[in-house]
Amino acid sequence: MTNRLSQIDQLIEAARRQLDGLVALRADMAGEPGTEPELEDDDEFVDSWTAAQRFNLPIDSVRWLARTKAMGMKERGKNRWLINVKALRRYLTRRSRPS
Repeated sequence: MTNRLSQIDQLIEAARRQLDGLVALRADMAGEPGTEPELEDDDEFVDSWTAAQRFNLPIDSVRWLARTKAMGMKERGKNRWLINVKALRRYLTRRSRPS
């Protein structure tokens, strides 16, 4: 029973992070015209902590990629980065290919 409750708590927390990302994305899109990034229909944004966990990367690396490689955006009114999962996955796939 305790294990199931723990799993449920983890799923709820993941859903909250997803919802936070969606709320931030909507707020950015509702801002000034031309200030939001170009998004594809299947783009998913998650906070930097979630991206670091999902891709097994150091949090500082994820933030660096968001800033320098334009893979993310600052959440409006907050001091955290939202990362484009699709862009991060493409970047990591290209980096892992042998030359």
